Amino acid sequence: MSIINLLPEDYVKRRSQNRANKLCLILFAAVMAAVIAAVIVSDQSTRHTQAVARRVDAAYADAAKMIEQLRELENRKQAMQHKAELTASLLERVPRSTLLAIVAGALPRGASLTQFNLFPMNVVTRAEPANKNASATDSKFAKVQQQREASESVTVVMMEVTGLAGTDVEVARFITNLVRCPLMKSVDLVYSQEKVLQDTPIREFQVKIELKPNVDVIDVLRAAERNGSEDAAKPLAAVQEQGART
Repeated sequence: MSIINLLPEDYVKRRSQNRANKLCLILFAAVMAAVIAAVIVSDQSTRHTQAVARRVDAAYADAAKMIEQLRELENRKQAMQHKAELTASLLERVPRSTLLAIVAGALPRGASLTQFNLFPMNVVTRAEPANKNASATDSKFAKVQQQREASESVTVVMMEVTGLAGTDVEVARFITNLVRCPLMKSVDLVYSQEKVLQDTPIREFQVKIELKPNVDVIDVLRAAERNGSEDAAKPLAAVQEQGART
């Protein structure tokens, strides 16, 4: 059985063309909607990226301000340390008159001094770093700080004493009295030789003395009084008498 189509061919073609046009229009609208959505998403992503970039820039700016403040604080700290070192260098923790009184008080009966020389020197000592196994990720600021702390300037006071004594026993007593003094770090005999003075044989000796670094005579006197050590306080008797007189 055959089907006869009574519709005109032009009508059929126009209907097919309209369907095709509608399909194209729908596809075009879908494509345009996708493009618009992509543009909106891209714009939102760009705005989000710009906001993140602004926050990162603000964080970097705040970090730069903090670093600058830390540098200023470090410069102020160095300036204050320098002033403190200058102030400490101007103040004598052990006055020279006190040292002379200690050395003279340590002389046994029959001995005398002929020459007293004082040589203060600044010595830079380097200590071992506290952490040898520091990781390579340590900041440069921390490394510089460790290097500064590792080096320290210490004022070392050396004394050279020349005197006269009757025998070597008196010289030995003089050295023993100085060794007992808490202010002294080391006492070394340079020489002890016989000398004739006014037809009298005597012993001329020279002793080199090193004072303990950063020692304070007031602290030593207080410690000797608290401990009640006669041997430690004996070389300082002359200082105490001098203080009582003044």
